[in-house]
Amino acid sequence: MEHYFTHSPTSKETLMEITERIRGRQVQFRTSRGVFSRQRVDFGTKLLTESVRIAPGNWLLDVGCGYGVIGITLSFFCQYVVLLDVNERACRLARENAVLNRSENAVVLCGTPSCMKPMFDVVVMNPPIRAGKKAVFTLISQGKQLLNPSGAFYIVARTKQGAKSIFSYLEEEFSHADYVALKGGYRVMAAAERTNVARSCSD
Repeated sequence: MEHYFTHSPTSKETLMEITERIRGRQVQFRTSRGVFSRQRVDFGTKLLTESVRIAPGNWLLDVGCGYGVIGITLSFFCQYVVLLDVNERACRLARENAVLNRSENAVVLCGTPSCMKPMFDVVVMNPPIRAGKKAVFTLISQGKQLLNPSGAFYIVARTKQGAKSIFSYLEEEFSHADYVALKGGYRVMAAAERTNVARSCSD
């Protein structure tokens, strides 16, 4: 069975466009078969995008970017964004969507975090849960290695699909971890090596 984390999808392309309002901005995306949540921006992705603490001078990495919702939306709130995915179709759509939304400070790369260097203030991820816990934990570990010393890692997951085990892994990997949003059956988690980077959902 072909998944959205397949390197080269063979399913027939069926292009469509969707429009969403996220973080106070209207954003538009072209999607297709073979990518995650092609008919609408899924709730977890939107919640994560709206929960990330970002600053104008930050460099951000969107791991498993899909057709680009998180990275493109947050590109308007930071200095530079790299969108990364193993799915070639997703990468092509993300590039088209960066142009469509006039996101001039975003670049899309097809690959894994292992091909990157540590240069980011923020790393975000809506992980490929269907790839399995081991794959998700590997991506978290790789993403951590790409953070600056004061950087923060953000991830979202359904409570019923392993969010608690992901949080436990964050606590093992980082000095500090916290929940920053709990809504609609999803949990947005943040982790860092400094306590003032990740804020509690009660703040």
